[in-house]
Amino acid sequence: MLPTASDQTADAPALLSPRALLLFIMTRPWIPLMLGFALVLGVGIVTTRTVMATEQYNADVQQALVTISAADTLALSMLELNSAQRGYIISPDPAFRARYDDARRDFDRDFPALKAQYASLDMPPGLIVEIDDAVDARKESFNKINTLIGSGNMEAAGKASVAGRVFTDNVRVALGKVKGVAVAKLNESQRAAAEAGNRAYLLNVAGLVMACLLILGAIVLLVRRAGELERANADVRELATTLEERVEERTSDLAAANEEIQRFAYIVSHDLRSPLVNIMGFTAELEEAQAVMADYARAEENAVPEEVRTAILTDMPEAMGFIRASTGRMDRLIKAILQISREGRRTLTKDTIDLTAMFNELVDGISVQADAVDAQIEIGEFPEVVGDRLAFEQVFGNLLDNAVKYLRRGVPGRISVSGEERGKRIVIRIRDNGRGIAEHDRRRVFELFRRSGDQDKPGEGIGLAHVQALVRRLGGEIHVESELGEGSCFTVTLPLTMATKT
Repeated sequence: MLPTASDQTADAPALLSPRALLLFIMTRPWIPLMLGFALVLGVGIVTTRTVMATEQYNADVQQALVTISAADTLALSMLELNSAQRGYIISPDPAFRARYDDARRDFDRDFPALKAQYASLDMPPGLIVEIDDAVDARKESFNKINTLIGSGNMEAAGKASVAGRVFTDNVRVALGKVKGVAVAKLNESQRAAAEAGNRAYLLNVAGLVMACLLILGAIVLLVRRAGELERANADVRELATTLEERVEERTSDLAAANEEIQRFAYIVSHDLRSPLVNIMGFTAELEEAQAVMADYARAEENAVPEEVRTAILTDMPEAMGFIRASTGRMDRLIKAILQISREGRRTLTKDTIDLTAMFNELVDGISVQADAVDAQIEIGEFPEVVGDRLAFEQVFGNLLDNAVKYLRRGVPGRISVSGEERGKRIVIRIRDNGRGIAEHDRRRVFELFRRSGDQDKPGEGIGLAHVQALVRRLGGEIHVESELGEGSCFTVTLPLTMATKT
């Protein structure tokens, strides 16, 4: 009976309950690892943005300092002008005149340099007008005094010089306001840079601590799963001991069960190893980060609170040492499981195999069956490969035997074996015009004890599962393309030289 809408509504809170969520996380150790990775990534992004903002603040500080320096330089140039001109009025010494000319050139150069800083400081328009007017008035006063000096009227020039002090004071006042704007900008940028640095520091510390906690949680979950696996293996060993008492009457069943146990142990150990590698990688990154933080904390010029120093120099190394010890133990457990899963497996050997000769021998071996169903088998040309001869003969002997066995009745059989090299691999295809495989059965034919189509031929559904296992051990892969009633094509991809097995 299908669930009603009310039933689905009633089940929804249970799926979203805290207990269900906790159970979901506990059965998936990769979730804390992913959260830790996201946290570290987020901290890195925020830190990068903070560094960029700090660089901008530093640029603003430098700009403010340049403006203050330009204002002071212009004031000095103006004072030098005033002093040189006054000295020449009192004592018409050519040296005073030369000093005046040099100071005038500096003044005409320094004022445009100061004006170039206005845009970066958002100088108020009223202040810009004020300083421009004050400088123009002082320059006009200098020019008027120079005219009186040139006409020889030193008395009038002296009076004009005294009166020009008002214009000098106006320039000083305007320059003081400009410096005030620059100092305000300087203080604001320094304060913003300090706040950004503090935020980045706190965020890094908090992010690393949270990442450590998440990784520790993942390790706890992995250790728990390892314990469950160990208990499961103990149960399996106890069951095997019980089954040995009936080995004579249950030999076939026991062999099948043992193979399933080996496959289960290998798959579980492989799944456990992937998150373990991630934990080791994150631990290495945390150790590097802790070393940087430790160097900073040890530096005498850095004012680091004692509790933070203790966390960096003592607590974090201790926690990461625990992580290292736990992951080491987990690694040893996984290796032990892998060793158990390999027991009873035959060691593959490396032989030079003439594939063309091997296929001809296999065809000769099934020639009687092929003649009985009027089947023709065509063999192409193949290169030599390096691999386990027995495994090759079992794989392709089984595929050829199936091609002959599952031809359509009343239709002359056509079977072709072809191959091609692709880099360091060889692709071998066995194509037939037999009964074919239905779409929903194409994946199932490689599963243990699974068979497709009419069950009119002897067999237990082991052959193709064994073929797939052998192909994988040889470092290759196999898949099938087929249409029901049109035939099948099994494609096997193998390395030209089998890798050395450890």
